[in-house]
Amino acid sequence: MDKTKWFVKHATYGTGGVQQTRFGGFEMSVEFEDGILRWIRQDELEFLSGDTPVPTVGITESIEPIEPVLPEERFEARKIIEALRLGIVPHGKVDEFTFGRDKSIGQIKEWLNTQNSGSLIISGEYGMGKTHFLDYLYSSVLKSNWAVAKVELDPDELPLHKPKAIYEAIIRSFKFQTYNSDFREFLRDIAASPDWYALQEHEYLGIIIEKIRSGEDDENIYEWIEGESTYHPRMYNYSTCGNIYSYILSGISWAAKNILGLNGFLILFDEAESIDSIWHSSYQNNKSWNFLKGLILAANDDELSLKEINAEKFYKHYLYKGCWGYYSNLQYCGHFKLPFTWKVPCNLKTLFAFTPDDELFNIELLNSVGKFEIGPISTQYFENISKQIISLYDLAYDFQADPHVFAYIPKDNTRRFIKGLVEALDLTRFHPDKPIGELLDAL
Repeated sequence: MDKTKWFVKHATYGTGGVQQTRFGGFEMSVEFEDGILRWIRQDELEFLSGDTPVPTVGITESIEPIEPVLPEERFEARKIIEALRLGIVPHGKVDEFTFGRDKSIGQIKEWLNTQNSGSLIISGEYGMGKTHFLDYLYSSVLKSNWAVAKVELDPDELPLHKPKAIYEAIIRSFKFQTYNSDFREFLRDIAASPDWYALQEHEYLGIIIEKIRSGEDDENIYEWIEGESTYHPRMYNYSTCGNIYSYILSGISWAAKNILGLNGFLILFDEAESIDSIWHSSYQNNKSWNFLKGLILAANDDELSLKEINAEKFYKHYLYKGCWGYYSNLQYCGHFKLPFTWKVPCNLKTLFAFTPDDELFNIELLNSVGKFEIGPISTQYFENISKQIISLYDLAYDFQADPHVFAYIPKDNTRRFIKGLVEALDLTRFHPDKPIGELLDAL
């Protein structure tokens, strides 16, 4: 197989880098922004470097468009099954795999339409389908004229005490209008708007908009605003710099509403219980809480940060170096004392998914945030999703699956159930002569 490295865009999975090709270039292995490698047909990919693929590593075979070898409907079904095989529902299909959450969905819609509540917590035990529910919200809110981003927090790879890394993850997953519309397109749409000048005073976004309008928007300037390149003003990588990234995010949400006419910007945080990890030092946990508090204040349109910046009201902490807000008690970056909120109202919404933790929820910051709990998944939910998957599997492989496989799949976790069901269908397809019980008892 021929190793290559091109940047491409896919209608469902977003942008990614090509790692390998096979079948004379008919299929390409692409690592997408979610870190998953998927084999994709070459004619389904848009090459971001131009109409003709431009490799960054030498190639030995040319890639020519090839006529599909499967009917389009069957090929689409196989794509979905390949994603489900990993326990992942493709973003464009998540609506079709969401059942029994009407009450929770209604609560979210009501909250989104409430102006004086910018943050919300959903809680549920492991296996209750929180991640799937957030994926559904990502899809649903995008279709409802919101900009949206989703971040899976991780105590090792993506903790809240690394605000720059969190910001970069938000920007990578940022969408508006459609799954194909990314952050760069968002900026270009703002630059093309007659109201673009309203963002001129923003210390970061104003610069990139000016560059786009003057035709100086090269790769370096885009990488800078995405947090991946050096420029001025700096994107500092310190745990004390949460104010900078909250300031930029609130500017993005303000522009989404006031320049592009969207409803606002919703950021979904999964695995939020990692905020106070036992693996982190007290210093790191303090910085996590600092960034979280700043985001919540921004989402709630709290003017404390703006007030203390304008009045230059700061003090020195008795334990930690740095600059602390007199009214908010928030720590600011010593290099750049920007407010956590650019303007009020900023139209930012933040939603956090937690496993239930009464002690954590009683902490002063979180006890004032609205909450609702996702209950256990019913057997009916698993039956509905099973029918959907079996129907797709039959279409993908022209195979009449035995619906009794449902009885053999563990039903304690949504992702495990989806993966287990696809594995069970594979086994029954590959071993049609063996009794179903013998094949599936070990699942």
